Amino acid sequence: MNYNSEPKKDYEEGLSLDTALMYAKKLMDKWFVILLSAILCAGVGFGVAVARYTEHYSSQIMFIASNRSSAITVAGQSSSDINASVSLAESFKYVFTTTELATKVANSCGYANPDGSPITASQIKRYVSVQSIEETQIIYLTVTTTNPDVSYGIAQAYVDNYNEAIATAFPNTALTVIDPPLKAEAPNGDNTKLLYPMLGFVLGFFAACLCIIVAVVFKDTIKNSDEVTNKLGMKLLGVIGRVYRKNKKGESKQGILITDKKSGFGFIESYKLIRTKIEHAASRQDYKAIIVTSTMENEGKTTSATNIALSLAQNGKSVLLIDADLRKPSVAKTLGFSASDDEGICGIVSGKKTLKESIKYSEKYQLFVLVSGVAVENSTEILSSPKMEEIVEAAKKEFDYVIIDTAPCGIIADASILAGYADTIVLVVKQDYASARRIKRAVDNFENSGTEIIGCIFNNSENGMSNSKIYGRKYGYGYGYG
Repeated sequence: MNYNSEPKKDYEEGLSLDTALMYAKKLMDKWFVILLSAILCAGVGFGVAVARYTEHYSSQIMFIASNRSSAITVAGQSSSDINASVSLAESFKYVFTTTELATKVANSCGYANPDGSPITASQIKRYVSVQSIEETQIIYLTVTTTNPDVSYGIAQAYVDNYNEAIATAFPNTALTVIDPPLKAEAPNGDNTKLLYPMLGFVLGFFAACLCIIVAVVFKDTIKNSDEVTNKLGMKLLGVIGRVYRKNKKGESKQGILITDKKSGFGFIESYKLIRTKIEHAASRQDYKAIIVTSTMENEGKTTSATNIALSLAQNGKSVLLIDADLRKPSVAKTLGFSASDDEGICGIVSGKKTLKESIKYSEKYQLFVLVSGVAVENSTEILSSPKMEEIVEAAKKEFDYVIIDTAPCGIIADASILAGYADTIVLVVKQDYASARRIKRAVDNFENSGTEIIGCIFNNSENGMSNSKIYGRKYGYGYGYG
């Protein structure tokens, strides 16, 4: 098998819709982690806010500007006087922040720094903010410090010293105090305690999302159908979308089958497309015995094997479906059969039954099955016996197709053993599940058998043709290999 030595990452070749949907699903699956990260970071932000928070107190003075020294109200002023006063108000703002006035205020306010050093003009400038109300003659001067007495003292010093500075800068004008400063009785309202937690929440949220996406990007799995070819160097037989299903109370928990219309049009058509490709290859290469396997457990190989067999049977073919996953037989459960007493392959190999006696025919599915309800631990020894090869050869003579469901080829050697008796192999690859390296190692185990892999089924895809909802439960099953 030829593999690309340096497959491209998603960020190198552009983001496909399939991959984008997968990322979205990963984020939704990890919603609790994202929320927890956001809440924890919000908590840290609150702690920082509390640690950094200092109470501040403000004293404010309201002035009104006038173009005539005698005018302290708007009454009696002409329109031109008012317009000139509005312009003056904007200019007066800058007088309050001059170094000369700030120095006078610092010297006359009567307060010093906690260490005993005198308050400087630069400190005064930092404490003071000046704002003029647009299209009015009103000016607000606000002094803010951590001490209400200091704020009031500086504000009062401005009241005592501003007239000289204004008269020097703007002769024949007036700036009158209409609301004198008051000593603050309570600290200012501060949104810092809310700002930091909100910022922490947002950062925590996006940091968690970024970490999850980065982890998925650099995870060496098969994320979209293109990577089946690009990373694994295999042909793509078809894409099976993720299907959700929840059995109603009292319903049997069988697999998702193409014979059930509730499985969705896309799901059914996807397997018909896979059937067409298999039949085309079989007609050219005379394939009859086909192994269906996966690298790891829970990739959906039994569902795939069963639906391939059903689709071939629907096309008028004589099909035998063999459950050769002796450690975890589940074909019977997938089809909804009761097989608790069936020994399947084990009974034939041990000589208790013949192949003909062990095979069952389902009128419902028009399918022949060789199932087992008894799990065994020595599956490798049973499958490597000469009798197993005779079973496969006899079945190939009797049926048009023999579909063999095996244990995962990346876990135990059963699939590699059976590959020596089969004509070709179908590998099921679940989206973002097994690593590409592990899949390649598992596939390499088939080389000694000389049996080629006809192609891959890309399963459980977020963007597959068969995406549909059936009440809510994902299909697939798990293994219990120790």
